[in-house]
Amino acid sequence: MTNPQHDAPPTGELVLSLRGVSKNFGAVSALTDIDLDVHAGEVVALVGDNGAGKSTLVKILAGVHQPTSGTITFAGKPVTLSDPSTALDLGIATVFQDLALCENLDVVANIFLGRETNPLQLDEVSMEVRSWKLLNELSARIPSVRIPIASLSGGQRQTVAIARSLLLEPKLIMLDEPTAALGVAQTAEVLNLIERVRDRGLGVIMISHNMEDVRAVADRIVVLRLGRNNGIFYPDATNQELVSAITGAADNSVSRRASRRQLPREISDGDSP
Repeated sequence: MTNPQHDAPPTGELVLSLRGVSKNFGAVSALTDIDLDVHAGEVVALVGDNGAGKSTLVKILAGVHQPTSGTITFAGKPVTLSDPSTALDLGIATVFQDLALCENLDVVANIFLGRETNPLQLDEVSMEVRSWKLLNELSARIPSVRIPIASLSGGQRQTVAIARSLLLEPKLIMLDEPTAALGVAQTAEVLNLIERVRDRGLGVIMISHNMEDVRAVADRIVVLRLGRNNGIFYPDATNQELVSAITGAADNSVSRRASRRQLPREISDGDSP
């Protein structure tokens, strides 16, 4: 299932390729024969209803879960993502929804937490300079790198988490619900940030239930349903096409409403393991 209006392939280097990736948790099949490609300088939105398998797929790519079967190719080479450190070393960075920031520490400390320039004798000056450089490249609206995370807005916290993920110069960054619970202004700030990350030439996977945000920044929209691929679309796909792929129904109350107005802001909350 694809949108016939746009079949031209992305032009950037193929960063990530999954073929036939499956994941079982005992007798439960969370993912079945998933194919996925992500190119450099491309934002791929991963969407689907509750239990579609989005979170499971991201955790496989982050090295948290190992696939039951299938192949993963990264930067042109077959890889085994045995743990999170392996994923990071290869160049796959993940910003989970909870952000994992320490609110009592300042921006610099959060960006370098666990990756201090010199663990035995912290090089505070070089860490501060590097932090400012990363934030400036992202055009971040943060007044100081020496203020605690607790004093920042939701959008600013997301910015710090993304800056931290760029510290090791990854080729691919995954963002799990980056605009969840943000206001209009903060959401716009984060979407602009995602575009700047794409402009750096990174591949971006964005999980979101917010179709307005998906349309704003995604180059392609990959739909998962019940742990399987269920279509590749582009931002100009009709609301009915997207809702039908997400829900698995060509004609239901949701798709009929969507055909008359904008897609509902939230399809659902939560996901499979």
